[in-house]
Amino acid sequence: MTRLRNRRVLAGLILTLSLLTVLGPLAGPAGAHSGEQSYVYLQVFDDGIEGRLEFPLRDLNRALDLDLEEDDRDQALADLAVANDEIVAYLDEHVAVRSAQGETWSITYGEWDFLDVDFGNYATVAFTVEGVPTPPPRQFEVTFDAVIEAIDDYFGLLIIETDWQGGVFNNEADFLLTYTDSRDTQQVDLDNPSFWKGFWGTVELGMEHIFIGTDHILFVLVLLLPSVLLYQAGRWQPAADFRSSFWRILKIATMFTLAHSITLTLGGLGIIEFNAKLVETVIAISIIAAAVHNIRPVYPNREYLLAFGFGIFHGLGFAGLLSDLGLDRTNRVWSLLGFNVGVEIGQIFIIALVFPTLFVLRRTRTYRWLMPAGSLACAAVAFVWMLERIFEDDYGVSRLVDPLVDAPEVFVLVAAGLVTAGALYWFDRREGELLPVVGDDRETDDELVGTT
Repeated sequence: MTRLRNRRVLAGLILTLSLLTVLGPLAGPAGAHSGEQSYVYLQVFDDGIEGRLEFPLRDLNRALDLDLEEDDRDQALADLAVANDEIVAYLDEHVAVRSAQGETWSITYGEWDFLDVDFGNYATVAFTVEGVPTPPPRQFEVTFDAVIEAIDDYFGLLIIETDWQGGVFNNEADFLLTYTDSRDTQQVDLDNPSFWKGFWGTVELGMEHIFIGTDHILFVLVLLLPSVLLYQAGRWQPAADFRSSFWRILKIATMFTLAHSITLTLGGLGIIEFNAKLVETVIAISIIAAAVHNIRPVYPNREYLLAFGFGIFHGLGFAGLLSDLGLDRTNRVWSLLGFNVGVEIGQIFIIALVFPTLFVLRRTRTYRWLMPAGSLACAAVAFVWMLERIFEDDYGVSRLVDPLVDAPEVFVLVAAGLVTAGALYWFDRREGELLPVVGDDRETDDELVGTT
């Protein structure tokens, strides 16, 4: 019987490693940049228009006959600072924004930055369009032939990065216009604005953030691990039924929602403000604390208290994102509400994906080591994140973890996990080795769950 259990554990490990080996290479960084064109990004707010220009450094060198460093970030930024006046004078001649009636609005440029992408390094500069009416018109003209006019068969792309009424947020890939040497002035048409487009756009943004926010996902997962168990007599035991487990999940999710909704609202409205580095560090610590609790419970059967306490800081993290995207400048209250709704939808979706597998596994002997081992693994990842955020360095752990929560790979992993859980349950049931649930008189000291 011991040999059979060992074979099942080995089979599970082989399945997991095989999936990671197969799925890992499938997930890679994606972005709009191909290294063969320049970009104009526009952000349309209720109180004005801002934007950003991005040029491949090698093309900027060719167009202006400069000698900007193309690989070393620090040297490139130093070279850009020296050449700033010359480049801005060039941009003044080749970039313009006008009203539909032909009134030219002035453009103020900020400091240069360096963008490192797979296809080449870019020089980027943010700008503000001055003199735009409030609210900005939905139709206006943009002239853009910087670099385009100097290099044959070169082109540029205009991308609307943010437009609340159009329901566009954080867009970095879907371009609106293509600029060539023969088409250097074109009309930007933001017609068909809608309140519901904007609101639904913030809902989608909230859903997207919870799906790509690996630290938030990990925190929810760590809280889920003991949700199918009950801590009694100094040990974790399988919950008696689906109802009791679902009630615990509901309390955890509700308290997490309540906590991060409070701070998301207060932070989004500018009532409270915390240092972003501190917030992100505490979010990493929250995962470690929840993982340690799973092994040595501090609030047994009251994980909702952890969810509420650390949910406060997760809400501040969400608020920081809203500020970074400029959503706090446009329909602020509705943006907060829509984003929060999106986060909740994403959270419910994650719970719906993972909970069935955990519920099936809870009575298997595999879960005795899976719960603490999974908690320790999450704590280890979060510990590295904490160090990265404290020392502002990158140790590469996100590149290992992020692919595991990317679609469609994550759905394959979830399906494989559910099938494996069903198989383990069937094996243990056939061998008469299912762990007794809470209240079952057959419990023995040998049948502990999650003990070390």
